[in-house]
Amino acid sequence: MESNFTLEDSLQLLANNYHKILRINLTEDSHTELKMYADEKNIQKGYSEKISVWLKQFALTGQVDPKDCDAYLKFTDIENIKSHFEKSDDRMRFRYRRKTNEEFKWVVMEIMKSSEYKSDNQIVILYIQDVHDAYVKELEHNKELEFYCNYDTMTGLANFYSYRSFCNSFALNLNEKPVGVMFGDLNRLKYVNDTEGHEAGNVYIRTFAEKLKKSFVDWNCYRVSGDEFIVVYSGDNEEEFYKKVKAFDESIKADNIPTASIGYSFGITDELETVTTVAEQMMYADKQEFYNRFPQFKRAIAEANFKKEMDALVKILTNSYEALLLVDLELDEYRIMKKGGQSVMENEADRGVYSIRNMYFSRTYVKNEYQKLREEVGTIENLKKRLLEEDHISCAYQLFNGKWREAVFWRMELSAGEVSKVIYYSQDLDTAMAMRMEQRQKMTDEFQMIAGLREEYSMIGLLDIETGRVRMRDIFSQELKAFKEVEDISFEEGNTIMAENVIVPEEREAFIQNSKLEKIIEKLKEKELLSYFHHVLRDDGSIACYRFNFCYEKDDHSKIVLAIKDITDIVEWANGK
Repeated sequence: MESNFTLEDSLQLLANNYHKILRINLTEDSHTELKMYADEKNIQKGYSEKISVWLKQFALTGQVDPKDCDAYLKFTDIENIKSHFEKSDDRMRFRYRRKTNEEFKWVVMEIMKSSEYKSDNQIVILYIQDVHDAYVKELEHNKELEFYCNYDTMTGLANFYSYRSFCNSFALNLNEKPVGVMFGDLNRLKYVNDTEGHEAGNVYIRTFAEKLKKSFVDWNCYRVSGDEFIVVYSGDNEEEFYKKVKAFDESIKADNIPTASIGYSFGITDELETVTTVAEQMMYADKQEFYNRFPQFKRAIAEANFKKEMDALVKILTNSYEALLLVDLELDEYRIMKKGGQSVMENEADRGVYSIRNMYFSRTYVKNEYQKLREEVGTIENLKKRLLEEDHISCAYQLFNGKWREAVFWRMELSAGEVSKVIYYSQDLDTAMAMRMEQRQKMTDEFQMIAGLREEYSMIGLLDIETGRVRMRDIFSQELKAFKEVEDISFEEGNTIMAENVIVPEEREAFIQNSKLEKIIEKLKEKELLSYFHHVLRDDGSIACYRFNFCYEKDDHSKIVLAIKDITDIVEWANGK
């Protein structure tokens, strides 16, 4: 079928999208107008038969926004255009503001080779298209995105990403310089949320943020998490820094119940984080003083952590366990949390006196030769004594029905230096030995994670310090797919893969520095848990925030547990998204 689409149709289509189309002969410095507004062929607006003169005079007669004039003249210089097309076939593209109806509006100029182009007869086509409305909308959108990326929407303070960017830029200048940091952590925010509602908690956060803004007008103020704030002073007047932060601290402590715990430090360094760490440690000391004055808030946190720990353990224990009890050694009480389908205790009351239950069970269901062993291992006195030194204890015994069973007691909570709460579980050994060993190993690993970090993770690995290799245990995050098929890898190689495939480009160098094994080991001498925060690029192009946790394995300091947590939801919640 013959096409009826003519050259005139093509030109009309182009004409509908572009308000100026010129055929330019660079060799002869001439032009032919294929489309152009009638009033542009005006000497007052710089028009000339020579294209080099016209393009130049168009700007010099005020038709190009002065802010874009220099870049325009450089782009449209006839020698620049010639040089470009002598080396490349790629089109040239430039966005600028030109005068339209006495108003500067955004347009795009494109120059491309014509099919007639030859080295001795350089023919190109120039197009100019109006993009003002779309580009202005794009600029507004980008400005809005920039705000959300750098500022906390609830308080208007700079956010954690801004703080990390500031730290990175601070480190780029290798010279040591004076800097002061104040670290604030809100007191009893969870209590306010739980008792008065989250809107009251939001007001609590915003009120503190407003105090920061008014007190530190010329300093950088950040909200780095839900209840943590950092203020950075970049001057060299140490006396002024301490005077100002002490006055703020005193104003906070003047309240009946201090809104926040405060720590601060001043130093001369090339790493902002070193001063921040000192300020944070001072804040923890201040927080402890707060809990000494108001112990009721400390108890509320301890109860919440204990419940979270219990929920995690119950989830880990599978149906292969015959019974699961929570034992309160101080009150001599127990609560049944799970019964097996064929359990000898399936008709037992859900609560009761633990010492009586321990004796009754041993003497009623356990064979005579094991009764004393089973009863003594499970006594309150024995559990309190042995579980101070060990995480768990166990004993195997035989029931009257011939089945072998193991009883295991896990230390769960200490109070005033004594074991106060214990998890008890039992399992038949004759039918589930292999499963028991596998589950017990899993429980040991998971208990370490719960006791040490109390998190849910995107990835868990175990680093052997002697070999420098990491054994991957669990990987749940799509962003970490580069590790999906990797079971064992050198720590250095793993860091390289992480930096190149996961970490956002502007933080890769900082990530490599933070992940040096010798640095991690040195830092773990000072604290039980080491955390770093970095941003990663998701498959869909969005940015996620990960926390990288390091701690020694509970009873083996030749191994370090690496746990990676996606805290994007927490950060977004903290920012009010």
